[in-house]
Amino acid sequence: MRTSAHSFSAVCETLFIPLYARAREQHQVPTLLKDPLAQELVQKIDYDFAKFEQAPASMTGVVLRAAYFDAIVRQFVKNHTNAVVVHLGYGLDTRCQRLGAEVADTPFYQIDVPEVITFRKQLLAPLANETYIASCMFETTWMEKLHKKHPRATFAFVMEGVLMYFSPEQNQQLFAHLAQRFAGAELHFDVISRWLSTGSNWHDAVRLTPAQFQFGIDDDRAIEKWHTALRYQGSCDVMSFEGWERAGWLYWLGQQYFPVLRSAARVVAYFVQP
Repeated sequence: MRTSAHSFSAVCETLFIPLYARAREQHQVPTLLKDPLAQELVQKIDYDFAKFEQAPASMTGVVLRAAYFDAIVRQFVKNHTNAVVVHLGYGLDTRCQRLGAEVADTPFYQIDVPEVITFRKQLLAPLANETYIASCMFETTWMEKLHKKHPRATFAFVMEGVLMYFSPEQNQQLFAHLAQRFAGAELHFDVISRWLSTGSNWHDAVRLTPAQFQFGIDDDRAIEKWHTALRYQGSCDVMSFEGWERAGWLYWLGQQYFPVLRSAARVVAYFVQP
């Protein structure tokens, strides 16, 4: 019997987009991201995943994004002897399983709202180094607990496919709270342009869910204004990643000749100045 997913709220339903993209990728040659567990999860869930076959750009983009953040987390753990990784809005991601032994000694905290964590627990028990936290990511209680539990740790916060569904004010508050508590932390996240943030109804994957974009930004350095400790480290367009041509010739042309499309989705890195 498959697990029902029909009671999810609008934003929570978007977690099925990256899950199906990773599962679908396992049939591609060459495979840009190995994640057989994603295939297993899709088979266990009662949901209309087939509709996302209409979204070739998103299916490619979220796989490339996942591979990018895998590499970021892998390098962070390698570079820090007392690393702690926190995923905000983790959904049904399987990064710990993908990275395996490389991160097995690093504490991972996977944060999502209670309905998602409850659903995740039905499908996937946490690994030995994983802790699930059922909480809105904008709450500060979990921040205080992690700061107290790991006073000498260096934190990496990963926000993948999350920020665009919340208001600028909510995101600014989140970053300010993190900056106030986690000196020396790295913040890794993706954003969309202001232009794309107005187009939920014609985005190839999001339009197939009830969710709506609320936040877009064109100047990635502008986030430095959200708190005095925030320092911009760099960003790049998702469309610049090798493998994007799989989305089809129309998107390839857009990448080559239309800057507004090329910069529509970006990955960004920030540092919290001690």
